[in-house]
Amino acid sequence: MKYVLVTGGVVSGLGKGVTASSIGLLLQACGLRVTSIKIDPYLNTDAGTMSPFEHGEVFVLDDGGEFAI
Repeated sequence: MKYVLVTGGVVSGLGKGVTASSIGLLLQACGLRVTSIKIDPYLNTDAGTMSPFEHGEVFVLDDGGEFAI
């Protein structure tokens, strides 16, 4: 199992998601199995209770998980 980690600063909209998706697509085209996971590393903080101006909009998924754009 190999990992590719895409990181960036606190500025939203730098294209980290597009970069990670593009890398995943290229790896799939080479015949590799790819799974993408987005991690919000807020220690002891619930992103759903933060201000949208600090974090961005948070969506609650059907399984109860939270996804932030």
